[in-house]
Amino acid sequence: MMRRIVGGVLIAISLTATPALAALSAVSPALVRDATVRPRKIVLLPPQIFVYELSAGGVPTRKADWEATARENLAAAATRQAREAGLFELLPAPALPPSERDTLEAHIGLYERVAQSVFVYGRGEQAAWAHKKNEFDYTVGPGLAFLRDRSGADAALIVLGSDYISSGGRKAAFAAGLLLGIVMPLGQSFITSGIVDLRTGDVQWMSFDASARMDSRNPADVDDLMRALFQTYPHAR
Repeated sequence: MMRRIVGGVLIAISLTATPALAALSAVSPALVRDATVRPRKIVLLPPQIFVYELSAGGVPTRKADWEATARENLAAAATRQAREAGLFELLPAPALPPSERDTLEAHIGLYERVAQSVFVYGRGEQAAWAHKKNEFDYTVGPGLAFLRDRSGADAALIVLGSDYISSGGRKAAFAAGLLLGIVMPLGQSFITSGIVDLRTGDVQWMSFDASARMDSRNPADVDDLMRALFQTYPHAR
């Protein structure tokens, strides 16, 4: 389910993306108005990213080893950028028993559904949905409240996405296609990050970014992307 939703958001963003898309965001008006309501301690949940290699014919193959590297890169980049930006203290996720891990996974799945709705409607770019900028009432429910006691955090940072990486054959096919006047799409990545209040489950801030050049296996690429995401946080440096 999670991969299908992330894929749907990736398709949506690719239809509107420019070659140099800057990070997009949606934020609770309360978080902008009142600095005192901003969380000071945030627990970083294990990043969820699905990484695929695109064959010459465009067939995606999921790569578990690439995913492990990408998730490590995302966690390291988020921790580093939070520290450098001075926005909040980012805490590591605590060890959880199996039942609580299942609850966590279920709520990350809920968050992913919310992310799709926020990306499509919550930024208020369409006149019919402009009110969603002020009626920012997205939530995953209070089911993650146990993480407050486990971590000492006020909120949770969720990072998830997909990365489709072109194989050598795909890149060669792309070059050959250009000679024939045929444009064959190369790989693309989509990452979203968001902060969820652990007491209420309310979404406080979300950021989205897409890239046709980022390689989630490359720490420098991931660091640049995470910096762009965090720059959309209210009053970020």
